[in-house]
Amino acid sequence: MAQDLRINRTDTINLSLKPTFYGTIKTGLGYYSYKEPNVMSITGPMYVVSAIGGLKLNPLIKTDATLYYSRDLGRNTYDGGIMLNDGSILPHQSLSSDWYVGGKYRAGLIIGNGIDEWLVLYLGLGYRYLHNQIHGSGAYLREQTYLYMPMGGQVKVWLFDKVRLNLDVEFRALLLGNNISHFKDLGYDNNLHFIQNSGSGTRVTLGAEVFITRKSSILVEGFLDYWNIGQSSKEKLYEKGISKGSYIEPVNKTLFYGLQVGYSF
Repeated sequence: MAQDLRINRTDTINLSLKPTFYGTIKTGLGYYSYKEPNVMSITGPMYVVSAIGGLKLNPLIKTDATLYYSRDLGRNTYDGGIMLNDGSILPHQSLSSDWYVGGKYRAGLIIGNGIDEWLVLYLGLGYRYLHNQIHGSGAYLREQTYLYMPMGGQVKVWLFDKVRLNLDVEFRALLLGNNISHFKDLGYDNNLHFIQNSGSGTRVTLGAEVFITRKSSILVEGFLDYWNIGQSSKEKLYEKGISKGSYIEPVNKTLFYGLQVGYSF
């Protein structure tokens, strides 16, 4: 007979403060796509690693922090154009080096039976930094940061004694975006600092975990990250003190989806 690794459901619910640590480490592969419609695109495979550490304060409240890092595998392709010194745009295809790092803090309300977590509703604060370097003549470095508010829910359903299905749906409200285009790399007087204050994102994960003990498990899940960011502020570009016109960071969309495995404890 299979052993039920779940905690006894008949235990009395105790709401007193008794912090319990939990954590998860994950790694995976995905396909990355960044697009500025009718302007340019960057696509290619990327790997991702992440770690979560948190405290379950009592059967009703939990809080955690997530750190993540993703990098290209040397095969990301830029398809768009590069700016020449006279301000004209030349069609261009080349390799693109991309990596991003970020983190988020969340506080959650647990809905369950005091032992199992059927539903967790959470709210938090997140940060994401992207580093993009296109290669080739006329290319320049781009840095992009997002400060955002994640809010969402986690659903956990037991399929068998040792197997649980997990669904996490997260909406991300952009609080502030900042983009630095390093035009000094091309010989201009200044870099362009764009402000992006409209946009949102979504993250969805769906997977299953197999429990080894009552607390530790191996998990496999699919993930999808999506950002839709609005047009930025206008900024002026100068060369030798002479204005070369005003520029914007156009509407852009980022999609990253794939598969990852992990260990929870």
